[in-house]
Amino acid sequence: MLQQEEVILVDKDDSPLGTMEKMEAHRQALLHRAFSVFIFNSKGEMLLQRRA
Repeated sequence: MLQQEEVILVDKDDSPLGTMEKMEAHRQALLHRAFSVFIFNSKGEMLLQRRA
């Protein structure tokens, strides 16, 4: 069984409002917490992630 990912829903001031399944939050265009990771190699090259 595939596990659903949940996100923390927030208001415009980043106050938590609850949780929701990630894809549903995207479908409804709701604000939620997220983060990004930047990875650099020894040459200073950055790994890029393409997002929808």
